[in-house]
Amino acid sequence: MKAELTKAQSKVMAYLRSYIGEHGMSPTYTDIANHFGFNPGNAYQTIEILARKGYVNRIKGVCRGLTLTDHADIVLPDINDEEYWYDGVFKPQLYQRDVVDAIKSAGMKVKETS
Repeated sequence: MKAELTKAQSKVMAYLRSYIGEHGMSPTYTDIANHFGFNPGNAYQTIEILARKGYVNRIKGVCRGLTLTDHADIVLPDINDEEYWYDGVFKPQLYQRDVVDAIKSAGMKVKETS
């Protein structure tokens, strides 16, 4: 079981989830520090604490090397499901709609094109 988070740590975790969901990569320590108005050293210490508590994994020496341990899995629909086929013809619009819904339900943003 993971250790409890302080309010400040919970805010950093929410920021990490939001940033990763929006940008597809983790923020830098400077990004975190700028967002919360403290110095990069404090951001580093906060991330170290979150790593020790089991909420993030940090790849040392890699810029933007943070991953969340509690991320949601994306469960994609089965392309062979009969819902996506009509008389042997694949219906990509329906499949794409369901893939986008699965990605959104995992908490990630999707740039939809028209």
